[in-house]
Amino acid sequence: MGVTVVNTIVGQSVLFIFHAVIGLPGMVANACAVAISTVPAYLLSRNYVWEQPKGDHSVGGEIAPFWMLAFAGLALSTAVVGVVDGIFGGTWSVQIANASAYGTLWIVRFLVIEHLLWGDSVDGDPEEPQSDEKLTV
Repeated sequence: MGVTVVNTIVGQSVLFIFHAVIGLPGMVANACAVAISTVPAYLLSRNYVWEQPKGDHSVGGEIAPFWMLAFAGLALSTAVVGVVDGIFGGTWSVQIANASAYGTLWIVRFLVIEHLLWGDSVDGDPEEPQSDEKLTV
């Protein structure tokens, strides 16, 4: 949870700076913010969420899945930000559009990974008795 909070603060702060302070258009500001904030997001996730030791990074287990989701987030959030910025303009609408796109992606990722890929195996082996069941020999 802490990693998500830090990633959100970093991403939204960089987006604010690019859009409100520097004055980049919403889509450009979003693309730059996502590109910059994805690097610390990966490193924080690797250390604190996946608890991987320092050293080699697994291409199949870490890098590819993370960056595929990052590019999906980049594409989705940039498209949503572009539409919202074109309709409403303003920094707050751009920030909300970015956060909404990433929130939607997070929910989809949760549903796919937790429920479709792992199903009941997240809670344990369905063949094993639960703690309140008694084993009889």
